[in-house]
Amino acid sequence: MAISAKLSITLRAMTTGAALIGASLASAQEVVGKMGNQELRTLEAKRMIDAQPPEVRKQLATDLGAMDRLARSELVRQSILAEAKQQGWDKKPDVLYLMERARETALLQAYVNNLARPAATYPSEDEIKGYYEASKESLTVPAEYQLAQIFVASGDAADKAATAAAQKKAADLAARVQKTPNDFGKIAKEASEHKESAPKGGELGWVPEPQLLPEIRAAVVRMTKGEVSTPIRTAAGWHVIRLIDRKPSAVRPLADVREQIIATMRLRKAQEVERAYVEGLLSKGTVTINSSELQKLQAQIK
Repeated sequence: MAISAKLSITLRAMTTGAALIGASLASAQEVVGKMGNQELRTLEAKRMIDAQPPEVRKQLATDLGAMDRLARSELVRQSILAEAKQQGWDKKPDVLYLMERARETALLQAYVNNLARPAATYPSEDEIKGYYEASKESLTVPAEYQLAQIFVASGDAADKAATAAAQKKAADLAARVQKTPNDFGKIAKEASEHKESAPKGGELGWVPEPQLLPEIRAAVVRMTKGEVSTPIRTAAGWHVIRLIDRKPSAVRPLADVREQIIATMRLRKAQEVERAYVEGLLSKGTVTINSSELQKLQAQIK
């Protein structure tokens, strides 16, 4: 190949490379958001996103609204920061000290995080399964009940007549729906005094067992699907409950909690490594404290 041809190819490659670099730089300088004189550019926004915890980055990857909120928050932060600098706050001795401490803290945290970061292969598949088996109790989802209710408020406890009337109303309604269970929704719409559920035929949706009032829970756990309870007394009033359906307590499948287990195990491993590192430092050198100087400092605290 002729020297001139080689030179031409080289120059074209250099030109193409320069164009690509230029395009990349231009992309990095695109304005993501603006507030007054403050601008948030692509490169800065990417660094900000990369600095977020993994779970936050995961949300940002699929939630444009979260990205929007993050960008707005950063622009507000920049605007306040610019105002503080304009007024000379970054020159105040006490603020300079705090800024230096913050810088050192960021450096320290980054260094320790790097030291304590578990290997990419941790945890292994066997370790994940072992953790899952040992943690089944905490991974158990409580029983849930799909319920509907007819509610009658008890009113003023001091008013015996009103209380008796409420109890009779609840008993009469319970008798009606027990005779015609299929009319439960219609009767709830007409007679229930619970504003949120009455328009929906008394339906409360699925309720986890621990969230049920103790008085209602004691009755519901013994009911069968489709059964209507007798009036149940609580502090608020009388409840006539219909059990529409139930889901038994169950351990969440490993596939559903796998990522959660991995994150927990990696965090614990990092904490163990960090603790061992600090203990190693302490074992290498003796820490001495001048108590008399501490007392003098203590006396100066205002």
